[in-house]
Amino acid sequence: MTHLSTLLFSSLVFALGAQAATTTTTTTIGCCRLLEDAFGSLVVYPDSAQYNSSVSSYFFLEQRQIPPTCIVQPTAANEVSNIVKTLSSCSDVEVAIRSGGHSPNVGFSNASNGITLDLRSLNSIVLAADGKTVSVGTGNQWGDVYQKLDSLGKTVVGARVFDVGIGGFLSGGGISFFSPRDGFGCDNVQNFQVVLASGAIVNANAQENQLLFKALKGGQNNFGIITRFDLFIKTTAKFWGGAIVTPESADAAQLDAFTKFKQAAYNPLIEIEQTFVYYGSQKSYFVSNNLFYLSSSSNISALDSFTSITPQLSSTLRISDVASFASEVEAGQPINQYTVYATTTFPITSTNLKLIYTLWKTTTDQLAATIPETISAMTYQSIPPPPTEGAPKNLFPFKDPSQTHPLVLLLISVYSPYEKDYALLQQTSKEFITAVETLLKEPGNGGVSPYKYLNYAASWQDPISGYGAVTIKEMKSTAAIYDPKAFFQTVVKGGYKLK
Repeated sequence: MTHLSTLLFSSLVFALGAQAATTTTTTTIGCCRLLEDAFGSLVVYPDSAQYNSSVSSYFFLEQRQIPPTCIVQPTAANEVSNIVKTLSSCSDVEVAIRSGGHSPNVGFSNASNGITLDLRSLNSIVLAADGKTVSVGTGNQWGDVYQKLDSLGKTVVGARVFDVGIGGFLSGGGISFFSPRDGFGCDNVQNFQVVLASGAIVNANAQENQLLFKALKGGQNNFGIITRFDLFIKTTAKFWGGAIVTPESADAAQLDAFTKFKQAAYNPLIEIEQTFVYYGSQKSYFVSNNLFYLSSSSNISALDSFTSITPQLSSTLRISDVASFASEVEAGQPINQYTVYATTTFPITSTNLKLIYTLWKTTTDQLAATIPETISAMTYQSIPPPPTEGAPKNLFPFKDPSQTHPLVLLLISVYSPYEKDYALLQQTSKEFITAVETLLKEPGNGGVSPYKYLNYAASWQDPISGYGAVTIKEMKSTAAIYDPKAFFQTVVKGGYKLK
């Protein structure tokens, strides 16, 4: 379908939807009743089993504390379409879109006193007849996909954590075990099925709706509701991976190893997450290195600078499949916690990892003095390379692996089991990132990249600004075409919006 015919079709669908929804309302509960009239049991209310199950299934406690007026649980793209058309009859209503519910940012996938679209029932997984792609509903968790494909000797470029959802991960970029070789997860999407603000259901790919195709690769919920992802299949043997844990006494060696790794020639087979951790319940610091080498060869000498560090408290290094590794990473995530993520990105120097580490230790000691049960973690990892020459582009400001390999992606995550500590977690993470970026801007410390990985950004950060002025202008133009009434800017308020 041509671009013009797609828009004409969108206008027709919108007109039909508007004709069907003649009743208007200015209250959230009134909008919920309109939805209930149209969709019956797909709309659930507080104190029902379905409502309570949905709210309690968010990974982070702060998201579970948000009470939407109602939750709508569609099971197919056409239902999402009709829901969106019904919502056009409502005014002054806030809507949130939820896929896996793994964002720690309050309100990004749940609407306080609003309406939450819980897409978890869009969970089909269909392998194409030619075996080249797999169609995945946005409501799946990555573990569901891995378990289906691993037994076939196939996989996709998805999340490293088993229970992360499909939708937010891919629309924010997505870093995978395979990212050093295959790039961001979004660069491995062959097609997006999208419900537009008009209710039209369109495909966005390299041949159709190309502007939208690019905008969804890092634009998250600014353009439409993605209901299905058609992902390129990767044929893969099992590969090396696992976690090696070392005590605080090995921290200096760990920092040296990661510095040398970033300063060495780029190796597309190595994926490393180096995480410094403090557990308040144990009053102890340690390092957990998640190491992956995309080969089943017996020669893994490329990892020697990390595997040779002693003493080791534990090691799970082995040859296995994606589902096994993703399950292991999930098992290492703190659960039932109030949590704040924040991020920054910077070029490596010979000394800046050590300087930042010292700041993190000071910050963590101060936090633990107020919140004895806190968990604090700081992760160093790499930015995936950009798409190859001639391949469809994403929104990110990189053109060549020579731009991304020297960069370090930093994630700070701080946790408490108590709601009363949430404001302090926000303050601590913000002050830490400010201190880190101030330090990096000093002569000789490397400076700061404008890019911030959207899936790690705090609610007070603005990752879209790091895409660059030209790209932001392009995103606004795309939004004007596909969402001319700004539904995804003004009604869907959560997430990072175009400014």
